Amino acid sequence: MDAETGIVAVVTEPAVERVKKRIREGIVRGKYPTGSRLPSERQFAVETGLSRMTVRAGFQAASDDGLIAPSPQRGWYVRDLVLREPPSRLQSFTEMAHELGFRPSSEILDHRERPATLEEAHRLHLAPTAPVTAIRRLRGMDGRPVTVEDLVIPLAVAPWLTGTDLTDASLYELFSTHGIEFAYSRYTVQAQNASETLATLLNLPANAAILVATEIAYSQATTPLLSGTNHYRGDAYQFTADLTR
Repeated sequence: MDAETGIVAVVTEPAVERVKKRIREGIVRGKYPTGSRLPSERQFAVETGLSRMTVRAGFQAASDDGLIAPSPQRGWYVRDLVLREPPSRLQSFTEMAHELGFRPSSEILDHRERPATLEEAHRLHLAPTAPVTAIRRLRGMDGRPVTVEDLVIPLAVAPWLTGTDLTDASLYELFSTHGIEFAYSRYTVQAQNASETLATLLNLPANAAILVATEIAYSQATTPLLSGTNHYRGDAYQFTADLTR
């Protein structure tokens, strides 16, 4: 029963899903930025034509998915979505997202075999034009874009990648199932302005500031396993390092 109207409302699952979808789309499109307060349940009900009971259930469903969080006496707020790189620990995107309580995702933008460029061959200790697998993915957390990931992997290291569906897959887990473990990486982070393509993919304004992380990941035997570049939204990534003297 709605406390204000006294009307018994039947909360239907499709209507609840519509509320959650509206919230998710508002977050992805930037209508509801990270940390911002959502419209009140009353306002949401007026905008959608749904009962407050249904809207409240939709808010709770969005909260269960990790999109928003309640604040006592203040309403609902968009959760802080920041991928925090732990100090001195090599983790995959999937592992970091799960550790923070987010749902990781990946959309395949490109996946093909080609000859390595001279720079790639040098970084991966390959002969010039040696065959590699090139992968570009849009990685997200809880349905929101976080980074565009470009990977180059020697074909000789992982020939089984050919034809493998990498949608929502963790490469670290796939490598592990083939008996290959990542031991360490050389990692660099710098600020850049997003190209038009990157800005569109990450749902950012043109020339927005992003953080670009480049790495070469190695096995314990110091064999280069991959060369990677991640283009992170500046508001969705934080890198922490332990500095000693």
